[in-house]
Amino acid sequence: MRQFFLVRNKLERRYLILIALSLMLPTLITGCCLYYVIFNLMAEQLGIPEIIAYHLLPVLRKVNMALAISLPVVFVILFWIGLVLTRNLVGPIERLESELRQIVSRNQIKKLKLRKRDTLKPLIEDINILLDKISHNK
Repeated sequence: MRQFFLVRNKLERRYLILIALSLMLPTLITGCCLYYVIFNLMAEQLGIPEIIAYHLLPVLRKVNMALAISLPVVFVILFWIGLVLTRNLVGPIERLESELRQIVSRNQIKKLKLRKRDTLKPLIEDINILLDKISHNK
């Protein structure tokens, strides 16, 4: 059983930063667009500055409340999904690197281990075929 760490290495950190940015940028853009639409539509419909402020404040409070509640929840859920996906990609890469280092350091050719749901299964199978060919040529 692997121990759980939020970020274990540079590759995983790089993917998580990419995921976090891909979550934050659309969120900021959406928030800004919402405010722009609300201000413009309200200003065009009402036309009088005092009335705009009077009618706009309750709308802005509701929008702020909806954004304050929903966006962090959505962000956490999507970040967790990104973390799981990153682990599913980075874990097999780490294992592959480790096993290849062992083969090189021990100068002993052995098949690489495959897990049932390994995302790099085709690559590992090809490497195992290559290792078989190398071991038969020795």
